[in-house]
Amino acid sequence: MNQTETFRDWLFRYRYVYRSRSTDKSKQRFLKALIADIIPFRKDLQVIEYDHTKKNASRNLYVGDLTKAKRIICTYYDTPPQHFGDYHFFDRQEQGRRTNQFILTASAVMILFGLLGTWLYIHFASGRFPLLSWQTALFALGVGIYFLLLNRVSRGAGFEQNLTRNTSSILALLSLISQNNQTATAFAFLDEGSFGERGLEVLRDSVGPNAKIYYLDSIGADAPIRAIGKQFNEGQLQQLAIEHSSEVMGSINYLFCAEKQQDQTYVLPRKQLKQKELNSRNMQKVLALFG
Repeated sequence: MNQTETFRDWLFRYRYVYRSRSTDKSKQRFLKALIADIIPFRKDLQVIEYDHTKKNASRNLYVGDLTKAKRIICTYYDTPPQHFGDYHFFDRQEQGRRTNQFILTASAVMILFGLLGTWLYIHFASGRFPLLSWQTALFALGVGIYFLLLNRVSRGAGFEQNLTRNTSSILALLSLISQNNQTATAFAFLDEGSFGERGLEVLRDSVGPNAKIYYLDSIGADAPIRAIGKQFNEGQLQQLAIEHSSEVMGSINYLFCAEKQQDQTYVLPRKQLKQKELNSRNMQKVLALFG
């Protein structure tokens, strides 16, 4: 396949087949598929496990030697939980509040539906059907589906629409990997990026002291592409019409798509979070910047 066909294949599979990346099982399925897609271009892959519990563990996938690489381009791969309103960059507290509001509200609605369904069954259906009948089997199936949905809603899983956040950044990294096999550049796919910076912290502990880290987020959105950090090439940013702010955000350089509010905060509106097509122009800017 040529590059265009390969990208279309990646887009389909990571948008539909591997779009759910919230449970330990779904994350492992995603990582296996990702490794299979990277192997034709790079063989120096490594999966790092951390924060083990009895049931699961967090995992980062590294491409290249982090201790020798001069720059590391990374993004997170776990599916963000559902939340109310816009996505607020760099404000974990506000984003957590909106996520908790969604989970509590959606869970309450699901419980009310469950109580209503139970009341209707007791008053209109209980005792009318034999125990071994298709009606009873249908009711049992409905109960099973209900608890499955309740479990998903209580975790903020809902129905994932994560093409923008953050499948687009995963696809950008795949494209960069397919075009760049230089050992001076390494790549990282980070776990636990939707809830915090744990995956990023583990990455920082693994890189060389002079390495530059570039963090991608929602770069396929229909919003202005922005750069924050002091280690970007100013001339390249101007040439690509990427708005740059040199404010200090720790040792990380951020590249993301967002609207800038009057209070100088960055948000990605709900409309862009649900968009169904990638902004190819922004994607190409990322490839040109790091290619």
